[in-house]
Amino acid sequence: MSTYTVSARKYRPQKFSEVTSQEFVTQTLKNAVVAGKIAHSYLLSGPRGVGKTTIARILAKALNCHDQKDGEPCDKCESCNEIRRSIHPDVIEIDAASRRGIDDIRDIQEAAKAHPMKADYKFFIIDEVHMLTQQAFNALLKILEEPPPYLVFVLATTNPEKIPATIVSRCQRFPLQRLRVSEISDKLKEVAKEEKVKIDNESLFLIAKLGDGALRDALGVFDSAVSYCGEKITIGDLVSFLNIPQKEIYFSMAEFINSGDVKSALNYFNELSAKGLDIQTFFNGLTEHFRDLLIIKSTSEEDLIDEPDSIKEKFTAEAKLFSIDSILRLMKVLSDAENRIRLSSNQKIFLEVLIAELCRVNSEVSDLAEIITELKGSKKKFLTEASEHVSVKNETPAAVVGNMKEQKEGELPEKDKIVQTLKELFDVVEYKFD
Repeated sequence: MSTYTVSARKYRPQKFSEVTSQEFVTQTLKNAVVAGKIAHSYLLSGPRGVGKTTIARILAKALNCHDQKDGEPCDKCESCNEIRRSIHPDVIEIDAASRRGIDDIRDIQEAAKAHPMKADYKFFIIDEVHMLTQQAFNALLKILEEPPPYLVFVLATTNPEKIPATIVSRCQRFPLQRLRVSEISDKLKEVAKEEKVKIDNESLFLIAKLGDGALRDALGVFDSAVSYCGEKITIGDLVSFLNIPQKEIYFSMAEFINSGDVKSALNYFNELSAKGLDIQTFFNGLTEHFRDLLIIKSTSEEDLIDEPDSIKEKFTAEAKLFSIDSILRLMKVLSDAENRIRLSSNQKIFLEVLIAELCRVNSEVSDLAEIITELKGSKKKFLTEASEHVSVKNETPAAVVGNMKEQKEGELPEKDKIVQTLKELFDVVEYKFD
């Protein structure tokens, strides 16, 4: 029988001090344990994998540990060991996603009537509590309204807005925050050291980003990477295993877009596509790339993007090629295409058209700017010459037209001369009728 334990379980925090990035919650609960000011119900909310159930278990250990110090459980006594192994008779965990009916809550009501068998507190942890039915919530409310002194409930949820206000009002609420990429990366580095796995910084950052703010998810990706790469993980092997484009791809594509080189951009994209590039992944990565460029260009704050230092330097260099307005125009095109690409029956063709459009966005704006500049110059020149040769107070529209005909040939294209003449004529007519 295998003794292998996944990293998310093996390195699960067992004390408040080991929890990553939730100091506000953990310190508050520690203070409450020390002061003996324990609420009968707590509501822990936040994204998946940020430590809601973990904190609930640590609180259960701290309340029932007879050797706790400064609010921290000893993690050595019989009570702590049983809670860690999920076999303590007075600490009951319920998954509301599968046990969501009123009968399940009635079972809790019956269990809550009995005093703790071994511990000081009878502890109920209800995970994904928002999944309960309305009837189940009504039954739970009755327990929360008049709980016995030995009873503690911890409700955990990813969707607190779905919980009735009557339930929320009877709980101390603690919102948990999504973990930063740097925090997840630091934790992964510790795990890699313990597991004797060599891993470069770029790989750490990539795995941390894939965790999407959840340490548990990032540890899952880490385990998969170890299974594929062995005891040495490199960025090349990792992106090959995960089928994720390397960052250099987006830097190259951004250069093609900036120069308006449609041919090179499409050839490059088709080369990537032939190698098995995932269309949606590429689109998301390109959007994120220009977002990071915008951040760097607007703020010059490299810490605002979640990338290793080597990648940040490349962003800083590439940001010099773009103006803020040009990046905003590109982001708008990408934003408008976000929903359409998901619904497209042929994403490859859609993205080819989109790439061509991105390449033309800034060049078309440049062409338009030149035209506007030329028009402004022509208008100024025309008004100057008109003031020299035309007196709108004394000359008739016919005279104005005659003067315009006397202009030197070749000063303006014939079409433009006609337009300008008509404009002057209308101006004179308007003046005469005022």
